Amino acid sequence: MNRRNPAIRGEPEPDLFQIGVMTMEVEGRDSDRFNEIVTRAVADLDRALAHEPRLRTQTLAFPGPHLTPGAGNYAPLDFLEIGIAEKLERDLPFLLIVTEVDLSSSTLAYTIALPSQLTNIAIISTHRLDPGFWGAEPDPARTAHRLATLMLHSFGHLVALRHERDPANAMYPLERVEDLDSMCNLSDAQRQRMKHVLPREANERSTRDGKAAFILRTLVRNAGTITRAVLRANPLRLLARMPTMLAAALSVIIVLLFGSETWDIAYAVSVPQVASFSVICLAAAAFVLYRAFAFDALLSRDRRITESGIVTIAATLLSLLLTLLVMFALFGGLMYFAIVTIFPRQLMESWPGAGEATGALDHLKLSLFLAAMGVLAGSLGGRSDSRDLVRGVLFISEET
Repeated sequence: MNRRNPAIRGEPEPDLFQIGVMTMEVEGRDSDRFNEIVTRAVADLDRALAHEPRLRTQTLAFPGPHLTPGAGNYAPLDFLEIGIAEKLERDLPFLLIVTEVDLSSSTLAYTIALPSQLTNIAIISTHRLDPGFWGAEPDPARTAHRLATLMLHSFGHLVALRHERDPANAMYPLERVEDLDSMCNLSDAQRQRMKHVLPREANERSTRDGKAAFILRTLVRNAGTITRAVLRANPLRLLARMPTMLAAALSVIIVLLFGSETWDIAYAVSVPQVASFSVICLAAAAFVLYRAFAFDALLSRDRRITESGIVTIAATLLSLLLTLLVMFALFGGLMYFAIVTIFPRQLMESWPGAGEATGALDHLKLSLFLAAMGVLAGSLGGRSDSRDLVRGVLFISEET
């Protein structure tokens, strides 16, 4: 059953945690077979979680989402956006979305599941689970077993279980679909850890009143979770997912570097002015990137905000900001190196109308100005990269 509390929920340890299993048919080519496999898999999942009486599964359906495939598969972020809204409205602490279509992968040839511990949602595809996909005889029973194991594995990620080296363990870091055939059980230590962390990982608290205080308490309470999410996203790795932004930023920087008015700025402005301008540019760039693919459904119909929603926003914004800071530092260092080693000194002396811009401080101010303009221009010109950035923050990894 679903439970809803009117104002603030989750202070005492709850008696029951729901795991929503939501089927999302996109192409609907064989609905009866798909639904039968999911039903059998959910029954297997119930048996695998029987050791934890506080866990209950609830099967849901979201028929006919209008999604557009790209390069033959579908973007997990599209499913996640729908899942966030449904999870919030249905008051579910955990949600497993099962679809029959192929999911796109940004690093591997394919992916069959993408868990998001920040949102407590996992996206799972049955497309490649049937042996018939690989040229063997179709086997619905094996497909259902694989799906149940994959759901258990994904749920394990949502409650922060670590990978295990035992191929028979449900948290084995599977590399092939066939690995699911032998993965079936959780160890006693994993079960005890699940029991211990379940109330914390559920992130069930929500409120309609006193939102400012609730947000502050949530940020303090989940500071460790947010920090781990940012470190896992890795700003350096995210930077590599921004080719359009990097190209747009470099184009603007190169044009500005060879403009005489830019050198007037280097001579005339003060360090505090350049620093203030840089902060404003970074904040504006982070806002632009976040809004380019923001999850608007983080407020329920009855105006509730949730702990998981606040954590998601905080981790995403902080990861974007740190990534932009890395970009800013990269551009600043690159420009300073280019100015002191390559740029002709005669132009430094003759271009500025306010005075010569030949000192080390002038070069530093110019480098900071160019880096700030590059970051801002990159965020405006490369907003399409925001999907990969947000994906890199919200999903744990591409290992499944």
